[in-house]
Amino acid sequence: MSAIRVAAWLLSIGLVLTLIVVGKSYLVPIFVALVLWYLVNALNNQFRHLPFVGTRLPNAVTLGMSLVFIGLALYAISDMIVNTVNGFILESGVYLPKIEAQIANAYERVGIDRPPPSVSDLEIGQEILGNFALVLAGVTSAAKGVALVLLYVLFFLVEQNSFPKKLRALGLDMRHSTRFTRVLAEINTAMRTYLGVKTLTSIATAVLSFVVFTVIGLDYGLFWAFLIFLFNFVPTIGSITATALPALLALVQFDTLSPFLIVVFGVTAIQILVGNIIEPRLMGSSLNISPLVVVLTLILWSMLWGIVGMLLSVPITVAIIIICAQFPETRPIAILLSRNGDISTRKITHRKKPVRKKELVPDPDEVA
Repeated sequence: MSAIRVAAWLLSIGLVLTLIVVGKSYLVPIFVALVLWYLVNALNNQFRHLPFVGTRLPNAVTLGMSLVFIGLALYAISDMIVNTVNGFILESGVYLPKIEAQIANAYERVGIDRPPPSVSDLEIGQEILGNFALVLAGVTSAAKGVALVLLYVLFFLVEQNSFPKKLRALGLDMRHSTRFTRVLAEINTAMRTYLGVKTLTSIATAVLSFVVFTVIGLDYGLFWAFLIFLFNFVPTIGSITATALPALLALVQFDTLSPFLIVVFGVTAIQILVGNIIEPRLMGSSLNISPLVVVLTLILWSMLWGIVGMLLSVPITVAIIIICAQFPETRPIAILLSRNGDISTRKITHRKKPVRKKELVPDPDEVA
């Protein structure tokens, strides 16, 4: 019987992974729309708390304001990326000689006697231009999918008010209804806490990093700040990558190592302060995920869905832990995925319906 159960589990996992891989083009926009849906509701909650305005406006108006605000932000971000990539391509003739000068300086410091290779020998220029062309094509294709994602978000916003009514109309018994409602509530709380805190700390990290870039005069400082904001959602390797890219540009742009060191140590100090001190205090115990599981799920989802999978790896893992913790058969999975094995959930207690006093009084006709 246990062998049959293990085979059933393996078959189910295989079918799910196949569905995730085959349906990537359909599932990725839906999951991105879910994340934006959470952000729209979080922004709507902030609009509702504005003094003298939020309480007087209908909820539909503030939801529309939130959706328009996020749509304009996405448009501004895509426009900034396209302009930055075009600027890199146009100014490639300025950066390539500086790369050759840095290579020559490195050869001189190390003491290598042979002449340093040129950029044309290393084929760095073609590689850089090819990568920028890929980035530009990716942004263009992503911009085409933004309309579909926003349409999904609009449908989610329309359905969110009628969803509780549909749950009540399902006619589930009290035990299943309460468990399902509690699971949804825990997932919503975890997602809102994670996305809210992560967005706030990512903005703080990006703003402080932008100050560092502005002080040293680094080119395209706004773009690198946005990249730090975006990569801050990628666990572990995101902050390293976001620091390395502007540091490499500082190494090429300036003739001295001082700006390079300022970027490396300054941005790293900011990320340590925000990510390791401020963020855990704001996040609390809502993210109970093992660091090893974070790395493994990051690799898994990056293999399945690319960059989008890297950004969504933590929220998906949080939802899996919460769902698995509700059932005895899957609780061991939740324990293994958690950080400290503590996945205690509130148990549902079923109280018997109290007997009314009038029910204890015998019927006069029965007595007769």
